[in-house]
Amino acid sequence: MTGPTRRPGDVLEVALVNNMPDQALAATQAQFARLVRAGAEGRDIRWRCYSMPGLERGDVARRFLARSHEDIESLYRRGADALIVTGCEPRAARLDHEPYWPQMQTLVDWARLHTRSTIWSCLAAHAATLHLAGIERRRMPKKISGVYAFHPAEDDWSGEERPSVRLTPHSRYNDLPRGELERKGFHIAAFSYETGVDMYWREEPSLFVFLQGHPEYDADTLLKEYRRDVLRYLSGERGDYPEQPANYFGVETRERLDALQNRVEAGARCVERELTAILSAEAPSAPWGKDTARLFRNWLHVVSQRMAPLCDSA
Repeated sequence: MTGPTRRPGDVLEVALVNNMPDQALAATQAQFARLVRAGAEGRDIRWRCYSMPGLERGDVARRFLARSHEDIESLYRRGADALIVTGCEPRAARLDHEPYWPQMQTLVDWARLHTRSTIWSCLAAHAATLHLAGIERRRMPKKISGVYAFHPAEDDWSGEERPSVRLTPHSRYNDLPRGELERKGFHIAAFSYETGVDMYWREEPSLFVFLQGHPEYDADTLLKEYRRDVLRYLSGERGDYPEQPANYFGVETRERLDALQNRVEAGARCVERELTAILSAEAPSAPWGKDTARLFRNWLHVVSQRMAPLCDSA
């Protein structure tokens, strides 16, 4: 598989491979587009979105992708300086049993030689790490959901000044052990003893940056996910009542949601309207915004510094 040779000084070609579930497709596209354009700081950016085969899609999502995304083969023909690959909702117990697994392997191998840097987000980070190093993700006892503080490591990929603590939203059931990542040559960029690794990286020779969290989230994304999960419990789609996102809701909202959960677990039903009313009264903020802006600014700066001809062939 080949990719085009690009010249220093060209417009920065930034690509998104959007694998998010149907209901999050448009929001994810908008979130990353906004971050990339802000992080470009005056650099000329050409932003393109692509979709990967092998993912189940409803009619509305297929129409949206047809209007706003190109097929993955167009990415391979055109190339990209910087690439972002998102995760998707898992269907199989193992990532390598997912129907899209061969396409993901191809994408990882292509990005190694034909991008200057790639960000792998959430499940995509787990899939790329499994393909590259054989590290299996592990299921956590409960979902990691909320806004958490992480300490940047000295071994950082950006070379830029870092804050003492960075905030990042997380929403995941699985984790990759720090020790195993380090043994396989990955560098830890941010870590918390509470929730584990936030960001890690490795030269492939493209700079691969892996995010277990979701720095791109809007202020209300965790709120919407919590509402969705409660409704899934009420409809019988999940067996456990979801925990509230940590370090996120205000005190009054937490208390009202606790009271609602107690009523539901005592047998109350038809509480969707009450749930909506409680969440509508909450005005969530995004305290992670500055850290996210810094992340994308640093990343695009590194990509710009690497603007040199890429390999012509794998």
